[in-house]
Amino acid sequence: MKNIKFLFYVISFSFLVGCGSDDSASSESDIIADFSFENDGSLFSFTNLSQGATTYRWDFGDLSFYCEKENPKYRYVTVGGEIEVTLTAINQEGQEAYVTKTIVAPEVLDVEIAIDGSFEDWSDIDYLYEELDGVSVQKIKVWGKGDNINVYLEGNTNMKMELVDIFINSDGDSASGFLSWQWPNGSGADYLFEGPLLSNSWGAFYEHTDPNGGWAWNWLGQSQNMISSGIISLNAQNNAVEFSIPKTQLGSLGSTIGFAFTEMTSGWAGVGSFPKVTATSSFVVYEIPIEEISLCE
Repeated sequence: MKNIKFLFYVISFSFLVGCGSDDSASSESDIIADFSFENDGSLFSFTNLSQGATTYRWDFGDLSFYCEKENPKYRYVTVGGEIEVTLTAINQEGQEAYVTKTIVAPEVLDVEIAIDGSFEDWSDIDYLYEELDGVSVQKIKVWGKGDNINVYLEGNTNMKMELVDIFINSDGDSASGFLSWQWPNGSGADYLFEGPLLSNSWGAFYEHTDPNGGWAWNWLGQSQNMISSGIISLNAQNNAVEFSIPKTQLGSLGSTIGFAFTEMTSGWAGVGSFPKVTATSSFVVYEIPIEEISLCE
């Protein structure tokens, strides 16, 4: 009888050992979700450091979409500041682990510029360039979201813009277009506006045509589509003006746009240039905001 009981215990113990967990099967504890990141402005590069996973799901924190690339790049164009990014790592059995980290993207401005002579809508936009000892024009702001390139100029009371040449490097290439001696460190004007800085004036746009960078322009017609506030007196010392140019007027825009100004009286006498003409002067360059929602790359 004792032998029978002993055999029963042996069989029972063997059964229990045989029914234990399968170490070869993946479980949640086998997945580690992790990532690192670096950025160049609003463009972020994410490096996947996860373990035990075969597929991935990224939530970039801006409510746009999920990305399933392993090591994606993503540009933030609608939100900035502190953003929570979540990576979910998934194994072949569908088990998941996730990690959330906070990144800091450049702030995204949402500004609507109205060309109406009231400059309050420019208050959140920084000056792009200042030359406080300028002859007439002394400061510039540029805003390029939407359909127009909007420009705000501020100067002393000599700034009247009775006549002006506005040189515009629209393709971002300072080696192509009109190569001006006045701004030797970077010009390349693809377009020229000449005339009074007033809406519906006789002023006209011209497109540069000399492949060698000389003074040769093709008349494109009067500037009915350019809107200007005209000169507005800010106080006893300062004037300001704002104007907008449709992007369609400027051909194929590059990632930047450059400006330089030569102001004249109504009798074509020179008033001054902005930026000032020096041995090292160049166009003022503005980086055009990227507005398209970035797909993960």
